[in-house]
Amino acid sequence: MWAALGKYKSIVVSIALFLLLDASVLALNFYISFKIADDAVGVNLAGRQRMLSQRTVKSLYELDSAPVGSEAYQRALQELTLSYTLFDRTLTAFDRGGLTRGADGNEVLLKLVESADGRQAITDAKQLWAPYSAAIRAVINSADLGAAQTNLAQAISLAQANNVPLLGLMNQLTVDLEHVATSKATTLRYIQTAGISLAIINFLIIIFHFLSELRHNDRQLEAARQETEEILDTVSEGLFLMDDQHKIAGQHSASLPGMFGRESLSGTVFTELIKDLVKPKDLQTAERFIALLFRPDVKSNLIQDLNPLNEIELQIPDQNGGHRRCYLSFDFKRVLSDNEKNVLVTVKDITQSMLLAAELEQEKQRNEQQMEMLTGILHTNPEDLAGFIAKSFAGFERINKILKDQSKTQGSLGRKLEKIFIEVHSFKGDASALGLESFADYGHQFEKRIKELQDMDTISGNDFLGLAVHLEGLIKYTEDIKGIADKLAQFADVASAGGDNKAPQPASSGKWQKLKELAELVSQREDKQVHVTLTGLSEHPFGQGVEALVNDLCVQFIRNAVVHSIEAKPQREEARKPSYGRIDVQLVELPSGELELSVTDDGQGIDYEKIRKRAEQNQAWSQAGVQQWNQKQLLKLIFEPGFSTADSVTTDAGQGVGMNVIKQRIVDAGGKLKIHNRTGAGCKFVVTLPKAAESELAA
Repeated sequence: MWAALGKYKSIVVSIALFLLLDASVLALNFYISFKIADDAVGVNLAGRQRMLSQRTVKSLYELDSAPVGSEAYQRALQELTLSYTLFDRTLTAFDRGGLTRGADGNEVLLKLVESADGRQAITDAKQLWAPYSAAIRAVINSADLGAAQTNLAQAISLAQANNVPLLGLMNQLTVDLEHVATSKATTLRYIQTAGISLAIINFLIIIFHFLSELRHNDRQLEAARQETEEILDTVSEGLFLMDDQHKIAGQHSASLPGMFGRESLSGTVFTELIKDLVKPKDLQTAERFIALLFRPDVKSNLIQDLNPLNEIELQIPDQNGGHRRCYLSFDFKRVLSDNEKNVLVTVKDITQSMLLAAELEQEKQRNEQQMEMLTGILHTNPEDLAGFIAKSFAGFERINKILKDQSKTQGSLGRKLEKIFIEVHSFKGDASALGLESFADYGHQFEKRIKELQDMDTISGNDFLGLAVHLEGLIKYTEDIKGIADKLAQFADVASAGGDNKAPQPASSGKWQKLKELAELVSQREDKQVHVTLTGLSEHPFGQGVEALVNDLCVQFIRNAVVHSIEAKPQREEARKPSYGRIDVQLVELPSGELELSVTDDGQGIDYEKIRKRAEQNQAWSQAGVQQWNQKQLLKLIFEPGFSTADSVTTDAGQGVGMNVIKQRIVDAGGKLKIHNRTGAGCKFVVTLPKAAESELAA
């Protein structure tokens, strides 16, 4: 090995001596520095002994002047105890070595004082302190008033005699410790001066050897560098070598820095270069892949398919302080030379091809969305669709007005969210009832965004900007649907006017048939089987306001019954019920002229214990109080905003807003709501609407 060094032997020896010298000086520096730090603590605590001696005398005089047993007496006694204990403990630590409390209140270790002057000061101090200490302990431990006064007089007498000598001895100890620390600091300076001088001499020797070798090598390297630069300046791809430390080599193609928006890349760790430009998951995968490239037992041609950077999106900083999106492709090839392992990395900018592919994918999605819109229109009764669109635009207008409301307090902002939630929930229910799943999904995403804001500790007006953007998208989508529906209606009119051969019209299953379709959709999502019967809905002519209210009530009650009450097929068979759950919707006009809407199911009914358990989990009510609630009190919870017994949030349940909305709608119409529940046998909701309901809703 020594022979292999050749002409570099003298340089290696010089460097080794330089490192050995530096290590020796550094070790001595650390050793003496720690000693000086210990001495500094000792000097500080020796100085504190003088202060403690004075505090002890002060406390004795305060005890003498204060009435025995008074608050002032107790404070002085406490101060005396603290000062005495700390002085005695520190003096013992100086004498024998040990722990005491430092100036910062933490325990510190004092080594015993070894200097002659310091030992003499401590010995003399102990002789003075021994009788003085005994008198102070007698004062602290006095059991009766007479003994306390006698002991106090004796302690004060000893304080008068010994305090000044003690102060002098502690001052002598402090001065001695300072001399010791100063001596060590002087020694440290000598060592540092000698070490630096030798290091400079050694360094000059190393520089001399290096310069002579570098002059020769530079001439050879310059010729090779010029040839390499000519190649790297002409290629359009990014080229660079990466060593086994994942660092980019000094030479790379001229196009590489521009790809990453940086001026210099030499010596940069490749993973550090891309860590702020790619997703954390992609970065971890890339690190594992690159590590495999440097393993000799892994064949590179077998792992090329694992390359996670084959096509990757990056956010590159631009000159304006922003970021531009681009797509790069990285190719890795092993390069072996002189037992060194390197990887040649080729980087290609594939932004244009990726953007073209993304544009084609977006066009495909738009086509699919339009097909979904067309399919939904063709399967929906034209009158129902037109009514839904008109009602939706009216709801959008109300949401827009709510968003424009200049609320500032947290309470008003919260109520603002609740109002928007009610409108969106009503929109989603109408869409589900007509089988317009794309609209229902839009509404569900809207609800999720509102719920996120409601769960925030504090909200501001700026937080509503996202809702405004979501509303704008929903309005645009609804306008597209309306445009397609209008065109289809025009085609139907033209075909109808063309002669006797009329275009076939979609079969109408009745205005209220959509409720059965809603039940079918929800039951499929819940993996249940449900049969719905409708009675009296088509037999009662009423205005648009009451019709919309009855529709909304039926939608919510049916969805609520399917999700929460009707059991799945195995549970129904176990309870000896028919596999199909039954929901009966009935509308009758009472002799008083009032309308009575009832929705009855044969499911498991309302689970009061599940409501109680959810209430116990809610911090709004005390757990002990919930345990005492009766069924009537528990039943009221299903109408509380945000309260739900659903295990998770879905399109049909979990938001805790449906029943609250229904209750508010009934109250606004001047109606009444009754609930008849039979646990295990079913539940019945009865809504009574007064004669004036139409005028109230119209207002």
